Amino acid sequence: MRPTFLARLVNGTLFDPVVFVRLLNQGRAILFDCGRTGALSNREILSLDEVFISHPHMDHLMGLDQVLRVILHRRQPMHLYGPEGITDKVISRLASYTWNLTRDYSFAFVLHEVREREILTSTARACEGFQRSQAVISVRHGATIASHPRYSVDAVILDHNIKCLGFVIREPFHVNIRGDAVSKRGYRKGPWISELKDCLMKGGREGHLLVETQAGPREIEVSELADELVVTSSGQKIAYVTDIRYSEENIARIAGIAQGADVLFIEAYYLSEREAQAYEKAHLTARQAGSLARMLSAKKVVPMHISPRYHDRAEEVLLELEGV
Repeated sequence: MRPTFLARLVNGTLFDPVVFVRLLNQGRAILFDCGRTGALSNREILSLDEVFISHPHMDHLMGLDQVLRVILHRRQPMHLYGPEGITDKVISRLASYTWNLTRDYSFAFVLHEVREREILTSTARACEGFQRSQAVISVRHGATIASHPRYSVDAVILDHNIKCLGFVIREPFHVNIRGDAVSKRGYRKGPWISELKDCLMKGGREGHLLVETQAGPREIEVSELADELVVTSSGQKIAYVTDIRYSEENIARIAGIAQGADVLFIEAYYLSEREAQAYEKAHLTARQAGSLARMLSAKKVVPMHISPRYHDRAEEVLLELEGV
């Protein structure tokens, strides 16, 4: 199965936890946290639709200036999601600059402040000097905070001595196009394949699509194309968990959205020799991260955010994570 989400840890296991997720064949991407972003190309930054901030500590938010510097001239807005208080933090950062040269710019930040039972959404436009609009309040139904035809993002509020969000990006199901069937029926690859996937993701099999064939363009029913070309399977799921206390409440909340994750990005900040300090500072030890990964039945585990005190002992951290 060709994956829908191509995710990578931008700064490796030892530095700021930032995960870039490319949405295959869509020209779009999302970002989990926004610390150091120097390893991202301008092209990757320009592809970002949404940024999800776990909490506003410096190593999770400082890269927002670089992101803004790259995308400021584009027309497409940037959606940013974060915990309670994130709107004030972002607006304060933006207010530290002078915006007298952006009056003709179309760019805007759409800021979504995620609370337990509601989401507060404000807009800050470059042409208005990034003054925040009045917030619109929407009621939260379940864990989902962002929903699109091909994927959605869930979030839970966790304890890091401050409120911190854990995230999961998931697709409802996976649509795989049988390449052999495409060529066998004389079809040519083109935008119609993406349109077909969108139709099916939205739950529709009605209507027609204009399909490129070896004999020229031809209108074909969506249902016929689905029966001929499509194989569906369970959707992909990627979880991102960082900077949390190992507590029953946190574990239960994470399990509610991340069970069975295909990939789990998880902090392994301390070795278990500092378990008491980990609890006090609200971080995970490598052993706790490994235990949580096994409890979630995660298929792949990617450790991150290892404390600087262990940068010369990273192998020990990885062994402890694996339960060795």
